[in-house]
Parts: sequence; structure tokens; C-alpha cells
Amino acid sequence: MNVIITKSQYQKIVFDLLETLYGPDLTYKNGPDTIPIFSNDGEEIFRVYTKGGKAKGCKKDLLVTADTTEEIKKYVPSAAFRKKLFSKTVISFVNQKTDLNIDCIEFWSSNIMRGLEYEKRYNFNVKKNKKAKRP
Repeated sequence: MNVIITKSQYQKIVFDLLETLYGPDLTYKNGPDTIPIFSNDGEEIFRVYTKGGKAKGCKKDLLVTADTTEEIKKYVPSAAFRKKLFSKTVISFVNQKTDLNIDCIEFWSSNIMRGLEYEKRYNFNVKKNKKAKRP
């Protein structure tokens, strides 16, 4: 049996998951180069790069911290985690909660190949609708 989920249903599921994990209100502190974003518990869950450290063509690059990535991966399959729709939905969630107008996302995911574990980076630019390039 196949279950078909529409784009809006998928976005609602991810929004609800993020609100359940991190609370309905996100807070942030403006810094000179980075903007840390905190959950309701005061834990840093995202970091926005505004100057150095961002991908080419990005004005504000959202980094999903390693702890946040691991926590989300408990509920979202790895195949869905690396999709454009998931990235767009996470950025929409953060933009809606903070009004920061973020245009790119970056996260690291651990993969296992031939018994060896390694980290793989995923970058995505929402405005260009394609993977962002690192300088």
C-alpha cells in the first residue's frame, strides 16, 4: 500500500515536528558575523552566517548544528532529509519564527560506507532552487 502525501501535508508534518522538538518560539541574538538561534529551552539549534562561512551566492546561510541534525534524523528518514522540500520547509519554519529572511541551508549528515563512517555536507540555496556552492 502506497501513501501519497501532498507538499502542504509534508510541510505541516515537518513544521509540527520542529515545533514539538524546539517549541513554538525561537529566539536569536544578532552578532557581527553569526546569529545563533535558540529553542525554547535556550539551546542553540541553528546558526546563521551573515559574512564569512556562508556559501557562494547566499546572503544568510543557516547551519543546522550537529546535535539538531541528529535529533531530527531520529524522526525523518535519511532519504527525505537530503531533499529540497525538507530544506525549503526548515528554512520556511525558521524564517516564519524569526523574520531573518534566510536563503540557504547547510547541514552535515553522517554516512556509513563499507564500514567506515564519514560526514557529508549538504548545501541548498532556496532562491536559486539548487545546491549552493562553497567558496
